[in-house]
Amino acid sequence: MNKTFWKTCCLLAAIRLTAATIPGHTVMDFGAVGDGKTLNTPAIQKAIDAAAADGGGTVVLPPGRFLTGTLFLRSHVTLELQSGATLLGSRDIKDYLPVEKGENNDHSGRYLLVAMNVDNVTICGGGLIDGQGDAFWEPASDAHKWIKTKAPRPSPMVEVSGSRDVYIRDIRLTNPAGWTLNLKMSERVFVHNISIKNNPLAPNSDGIDISGSRDVVISDSRVDTGDDGIVLNSVDADVERVTVSNCVVRSQCAALKVGWPGNKHNIRQVVFSNCILFGSNRGVAVYNPGPGAVVEDIAATNIIFDSNVPVVLSRPIHIDLRRVSGSQEAGKLRNVSISNFTAETQGRVLMTAEEGTLLENITLRDIHLTYPYIEDPRQLAANPASDQCSNHSPQARVATAAIVAENIENLIIEGLTVTWPQGPAPQNWRIPVKRENGTFERLHKITYDTPAGPDFSAIWARGIRSGSIRITNLRGTSPNSKAVDIVGCGAKILE
Repeated sequence: MNKTFWKTCCLLAAIRLTAATIPGHTVMDFGAVGDGKTLNTPAIQKAIDAAAADGGGTVVLPPGRFLTGTLFLRSHVTLELQSGATLLGSRDIKDYLPVEKGENNDHSGRYLLVAMNVDNVTICGGGLIDGQGDAFWEPASDAHKWIKTKAPRPSPMVEVSGSRDVYIRDIRLTNPAGWTLNLKMSERVFVHNISIKNNPLAPNSDGIDISGSRDVVISDSRVDTGDDGIVLNSVDADVERVTVSNCVVRSQCAALKVGWPGNKHNIRQVVFSNCILFGSNRGVAVYNPGPGAVVEDIAATNIIFDSNVPVVLSRPIHIDLRRVSGSQEAGKLRNVSISNFTAETQGRVLMTAEEGTLLENITLRDIHLTYPYIEDPRQLAANPASDQCSNHSPQARVATAAIVAENIENLIIEGLTVTWPQGPAPQNWRIPVKRENGTFERLHKITYDTPAGPDFSAIWARGIRSGSIRITNLRGTSPNSKAVDIVGCGAKILE
């Protein structure tokens, strides 16, 4: 065997020997008490700092409930929450140190667990991080309404910022006061086999936010939350090379979301694959960048979705481009491909660009939509409270079709199937009162008396410049409704 091989073997052996000799630290050795009452911030921080002083190592939380305020991870340190261990967030805002605040109001500058400007850190072990976020909410006023927040509050619960080679695996997170896990301006972040379980009415309780980070891999995880499930935003910097795979997500808002109105930078090279999105208001949502920025090269494949959720205006797929308020310039939203997407829904696939702008290169392939009943957008979308309802595309916003497309350069639709309601809405889909995103006050009483709902076409399209749309075997909901309602279309219509 050659010398290079032997040198490599010796180097790996040395690394293993070094890792084996780095001492571990249990928080009990530094005076921590796992009774759920004693504030353990100084003891746990001393354990983390001692491991860092040794050149790295593992800090162990054994079974117990360890109450704490803000903790700072250090480079080359692993925080291991053993099975049966709970890192319990303090209910007193004074125990959360002010650090740095983000531009978003949900990013408060006070956090429970912080990995800031560090390298090679791990959070793992099978235990639980519980933020006790309800201490920072107003009392619930109505079982149907979103809960309001108090200020200040610690949000996100776990903040990763300006760091590299971060590993978060095999843990559970619950009850944040705001966002759960934020991955901000970091590189090479790996999230695997985690579980997030939040109150569905909790305010701004995003599951995982990827904020201006690169080379992020999220896999084999479950996210169940009241706000967006897994969301990418570019307020701080570009977001590039992100994969989300083999995840199960439930969200009262968007399960998988790319961008929001505050985006200032680019988002590109994103893949969502092999995911189940259930009980969610929106499945895959892709939203506009700010002036001069680009959202591009987004692929979603092998997705199962259902929108059986107590929130109105469901959208299995929503893609929207518009000008940011106060700007005459729009960003670019292009190269989005969604394939093998199966949805049970009452809502519409909505793909829109504000007049004077264009979505570019949008592909829907093998999309299967089944309707237990149909939500009438004319009753709900004329004056939406949320700014994420294609507000700048008023005609499309209320169009009555399974697929709604407006102002697109190169739209491709192939392999679309639509199964219309077979009768009245099934009992398990009959939610009598639903709330609306973007408001605390609006509630909608929904009736399910009509057999199927309003007349719908399979496809409604306006301002399609080019591409191809296959309409084989498509039909409307009744003999009175068109199979397709396409006007001013430069795309080829394929029978």
